[in-house]
Amino acid sequence: MKKVISIVLILAMVSALFVTLFACTPREEKLKLYMPGEYIDEDLFKEFKAWYKEQTGENVKVVLETFETVENVQTSVEGGKADYDLLCPSDYMIEYLIKKGLVQKVDKTILDVSEEGLFKAQYIETTKDFDPTLEYAVPYMYGTLGLVYDLTKTGKKITSWDALFGEEYANHRSVKDSMRDAYAAACLYNAKDSLKDLSGEAQKEAVQNVFKDASDATIAAAKRSLLAVKEGGAEWDVDNVKFDMAANNSEVAVALMWSCDAGYVMNNYEDANGKEREGNRNLWYVVPEEGGNVYIDAFVINKYAVNVKAANYFLKFLCLKDTAIANSEYAGAISPVTAAYDALYAEYKDPENEMLKGTDAAWRAMFLETMFPSKTTLDRCGVMKDFGDRQSAVVSMWNAVQ
Repeated sequence: MKKVISIVLILAMVSALFVTLFACTPREEKLKLYMPGEYIDEDLFKEFKAWYKEQTGENVKVVLETFETVENVQTSVEGGKADYDLLCPSDYMIEYLIKKGLVQKVDKTILDVSEEGLFKAQYIETTKDFDPTLEYAVPYMYGTLGLVYDLTKTGKKITSWDALFGEEYANHRSVKDSMRDAYAAACLYNAKDSLKDLSGEAQKEAVQNVFKDASDATIAAAKRSLLAVKEGGAEWDVDNVKFDMAANNSEVAVALMWSCDAGYVMNNYEDANGKEREGNRNLWYVVPEEGGNVYIDAFVINKYAVNVKAANYFLKFLCLKDTAIANSEYAGAISPVTAAYDALYAEYKDPENEMLKGTDAAWRAMFLETMFPSKTTLDRCGVMKDFGDRQSAVVSMWNAVQ
């Protein structure tokens, strides 16, 4: 018994010593990140520490804190002047932070986002929608918002938002429990008649106009559509549906989902408990024909950052090919860094790729389109915008729906 007590005391002392040593690290030697969970390979932090030492001769320790929703960034930074160096929100929130002067410019002597060839051109153009001068945001991951469906349950390929908002799959559908995503999907559905016969730049412009419209009439129509789906027995999902659908443990036939989540469970993956699972090749993903959303998650430097120098160097580190590939593989999304994007595309397209070997040609083409959307797909995608003074009206609508 005394031995057990001694061991416990030793462990407690070691733990206390670790906490004390960590707490004693000077703030200027810490790089504090605020970003979504499970979205960066933390094994890279040690590599950055060594790389930063080589670059600057200085020490740094990366500290990671995570948030559940992008809106947490606004609350923390604007309301609480939060002590973070780097933030990783989505496009529309970055637009808001820039407008409010809550972020700093990236040091172009360390990293110039506009450098030709550094990022894929299509995603640099998307970034300009919320950071027109390319001075604040460093693109990290991209993706689309669309529908995942189980072909064994639908019996056919899905092409339209009707699958989510119509009656065909009542009691067998799922809506993302996210105000932005649910509202965007409802607005696209409600505008489908004016969008479905368009293509190319005309469709892209029309879809973007949908995202810019937060009028009373548009909000009211979205509310009606979302309430109809909810009252029709839709599952309101946070993050479980993708795992349940992948494990054939769900009655859901069609679900609103991000492309990264879809791609993650289509192939071998770790479930919520960290257990290795086989991917479900009956799952398909599509950006509906009427239109969809392309998103960019990017890093920005907090207005209240303490370690600005390390923040700029970390942004450069993220843009190195090997770093970007490692984070893409970890997060299940794809980096827009050109060198990483091209390498991953070549790997996924290789017919000898073990991950995709033996898959049906049509399914394989769909998977590649999910992860590396073509110009045709991107031309029917808009970028979510800051709601501005209409934010409270949209929030009020969402509270009523929930």
